[in-house]
Formats: sequence, structure tokens, C-alpha cells
Amino acid sequence: MAYTMLNASQLNNQPTSISDWKPLYLFNFYRITIALSFLILVGAGIAPDFIAKENQSLFLWVDRVYLLFGLMSHVLIKRRSPPFAWQIFAQFLFDIVAITLMMYASGGLNSGLGVLLIISIAGVSLLTEGLLTFFFAAVATISVLVQATFVVIYGMHISQGTTIQNSYIHASMLGVSFFATAFLGQMLAKRIHTSEALAKQRGLHLQYLAQLNSQIVQNIQSGIVVVDIGGRVRLFNEAARRLLGLHEPANGRTLSAVIPELALQLEHWQQHKLAFSRMFRPAQGGVSIITTFTELDRGGESNVLIVLEDATVVNQQAAQLKLSSLARLTGSIAHEIRNPLSAISQAGQLLNEDIPPENNNYPLVQMILNNTKRVNTIIENVLQISRRGQPHVLSFDLHPWITEFIEELRMHQHLPASAIELHVQQAEVVVCFDKVQLFQVVNNLCENALRYSKTEPMLALTLGVNQAVNLPFLDIKDFGKGMSHETAKQIFEPFFTTEDSGTGLGLYIARELCDANRAFLQLVENTEQGCCFRIHFSRAIVEI
Repeated sequence: MAYTMLNASQLNNQPTSISDWKPLYLFNFYRITIALSFLILVGAGIAPDFIAKENQSLFLWVDRVYLLFGLMSHVLIKRRSPPFAWQIFAQFLFDIVAITLMMYASGGLNSGLGVLLIISIAGVSLLTEGLLTFFFAAVATISVLVQATFVVIYGMHISQGTTIQNSYIHASMLGVSFFATAFLGQMLAKRIHTSEALAKQRGLHLQYLAQLNSQIVQNIQSGIVVVDIGGRVRLFNEAARRLLGLHEPANGRTLSAVIPELALQLEHWQQHKLAFSRMFRPAQGGVSIITTFTELDRGGESNVLIVLEDATVVNQQAAQLKLSSLARLTGSIAHEIRNPLSAISQAGQLLNEDIPPENNNYPLVQMILNNTKRVNTIIENVLQISRRGQPHVLSFDLHPWITEFIEELRMHQHLPASAIELHVQQAEVVVCFDKVQLFQVVNNLCENALRYSKTEPMLALTLGVNQAVNLPFLDIKDFGKGMSHETAKQIFEPFFTTEDSGTGLGLYIARELCDANRAFLQLVENTEQGCCFRIHFSRAIVEI
């Protein structure tokens, strides 16, 4: 309960919250209850002897007015008009007058109704502070002394053994009780006020910490998911929603219904309690995710904290280590193989000049030249991977870039306009990529598509935004006969090729370049009508 503190200088101030009016509302309910009880008891003739024993008609008249005043006060409190302080001043002043008159009609101090004044003083002490509280105590004391004087003057009944002097002493002691009650009420009210202010300050501090914690959890780059013992999601931040490609709220739903792949990861962890993280790719997500599970024990409840990390950064670090090792390896290859390879190539060219085409050894010479050229190409491709530096990532609109690329590809391959189709699902598709490396990736995929396409159009490019994961994409589709399931599983492996003249590094290099630019290259369609490769670009905007 909130207790509003005010003094005489604050009579025009009015609380703004409902909780500030609640103590006054409760005390007015007590006022109505007392008045109604007296009215029923006296009206029914079952009141104790000390109530209304001197002047029943005066008692009933005052009690009815007191009840009516309580009902009117109830309406005014609900309307919060007049101001809070003025209502306190009028209501408690009326309490003193009404109770004093009822006490007078009941025979004075011996009726025992003076305790109701003590209750009123205690109530006003909790709602006011300073001299205003002692003002009410003084008014109550004067009222008691005046009614004692009226009892003496008008010769009302004084109990046996009670003198006029004792009557005044009794009134004075009751007045002392009023001031003592006011003082103790003030001390209690100040303590309540201090405790309330401290509780409010701590509440604001806790609210601030809760908001700060919520902002940290929601804005942290790592995905945060908390699952209770029943498998229901209790916390799901924005990063987790993006990484898992979700659009609907997940809180309160079972993890298996929201992300079945993650539920399987959790079940595997609960069975084996492995210390290392596991990696998986959600069905709707565009990136691989590293999961870390931690058991939370709070208040006897066993929850599981799941931290989701984008595996792209880890893959980039692994790629850098791999490239570093590959650079040292290719350096050795270049030193150990290129010199003898050059000698073999030179010898083959000399033989090619001396042996005419009709000679039976001419095909063998051509085999030497072709294979030396192929080995040299493999070495060049491997060196290209090892020498690749950090990508110069820029944020740009993919639509005009891909339009210009298609025009260059048509001119270079001598293709008609109908050979390549461009489908644009969204006019502006902003991506983040190194333009030079993107050209290398898209050119490699397009040349492969043109090599395998059998009908016209030979190539179809589609750009847009995947709404499931909110990532921009570029599809490159050919119209060939597709590939076998076993081949599709190995196409991104280095040195895997289905052609005698191929090096098996084209798609591998394309995926490596995508990983370096925080993009992802995957085969999304493989049918008898052709294959489709998709590049999922990063959502982050990077400007260099």
C-alpha cells in the first residue's frame, strides 16, 4: 500500500496514481461501516447500554449525517475531486465533530467512544505529516474538553464515584493520547515513507537492470534460447530468430515444434553430455550454426541455456589456417614440380616441331603437351587460392551489377539475347561482397551452366530476397540433364571432376570465395531438367 505524505503547504497537490488514493478510500470504507453499524444497532434496539444512552435522537441524527457524509466522500474519492489534501482536511475534521457529538449523546467520556477519535488521529497521521497532524490532535482534544464541559453544564448523567475534576482529567488524558498517537503515527509514517522510497528506488533499479539485461540479450550477436525441463521455449532472442530463420513467436511452444533440428541436438546433448559444441544447419536457415548447451539450475528448476553462433566466422578462421598451410604446400609444389614440368613441356614442344602429324608418335606428343598444360593449370589454381588476400567487401545493389555482367557474358560467349534470362523478384537487392571475387564466382557458375545446358534458354539467373531467412540471394540455373546423387554430394570437394580436362577446383574455389565474403553457395535444385546453384549473401552491411 502506498501512503501519501503531505503537509499544510501541499493542500493544492493531488496524487496522480490510484495507489495514492487507496488508503483514503479504505479509511472512508471504515467510516461508512462504523456509521452503518451504529444505525443498525440503535435502530434495532440491540445497541450496548453505553451507546446513545443520554440522547438517542441526537445520536441517530448525527449518525445519519455521518453515514451520508461517508457516502458522499466515497463518490468524491472516486472522482478525485476536490484535491486529495482538501478531502483529507474536510473528512477528518468532520470525523472529529461527528464522533464528539455521538460521544456527547452517549454520556460523554464514559461511553468509551473516544477510542474512535484515536483511530481517526492514527489514520490522519499516516496520511499527513508535520504540524497538520498535530493540528487534528489539538482539535480532537479541544472537542473532548468542550463536550465534557457540556456534560457538566447540562447536568447529564455522571457515573457514581466520578467527579467533575476526574471528568476533566479523563478528557485531558484522552487528549494526551491523541498527541501520543499523532507522534507515533508520524514516526511510523516517516518510516513507511522511507521504506517506500527505498523500495521504489530499488524497484526502478531492478527495472533498469531487467531492461538492460533484456536489451543485451536481444541485441547480442549470439543467439540465446532457454528451454525448460518440459522442452518448452522460455527465452528466444532476436539473434536466435534470425539465425534459425523464424518469423513467428517461439516462447511457450515446444522446441521440437519450432526447430526440430535443434531439438535433436539438445536430445543428443542430454544423452551424452558432450563438452564440445555441435554444428548443424536449420531447414529454414541460410548459415551453419554452432550450438553450446549449458544446464541452468535456479530455484529447483532445471533449464537449459542454448547459445547459437554463426559458424561463418569459425569457418573463415579455419579457412585462413587452411590457406596458410596450403600456401606453404603450394610453395613447395611450385619449387619441386614446376622446374621439371617446364623441362617436360619444353621437350614436348620440341618433339612436336620435329614429328609431323602423320607420324604414329604424334598423338603421344600431344598427350604430353595436354597433360603438362593440365598440371600447370592445377598448380595455378592452387596458387590462386593460397595467394588470395582479404576480400574488399562493399555494399552495393546487385541488380545493375548482374545486368552488366550478363551483357559482358553474352559478348564474350557470342550468345544471343534469348540464351540468358534474368528474373528479378525485388527491384533493389543490396548485398555485401568483393566485386572482383563475386565476378569470379558468378562467371565460374555461369560457364559451367552454359557447358551443360542443352536447350534455349541456356541460362536463367534469379535475384531476390529469401523471406524465410531474410537474406538476399542469386540463383544460377542451367537446363542440362542434371547429375547423379553421388556426384551432387562431392561437387564442392577439391579436385573432384567428371571431365577429363577439368581440374575439380572451380566450384571449390567458388565456395571458398563465398565463405570469405560471409556468403554461402549451395546446390538447391538437381533434376533431369537442370541444376540450380544459389548464393545466399550476408545480411550485414559493411562499407570499406
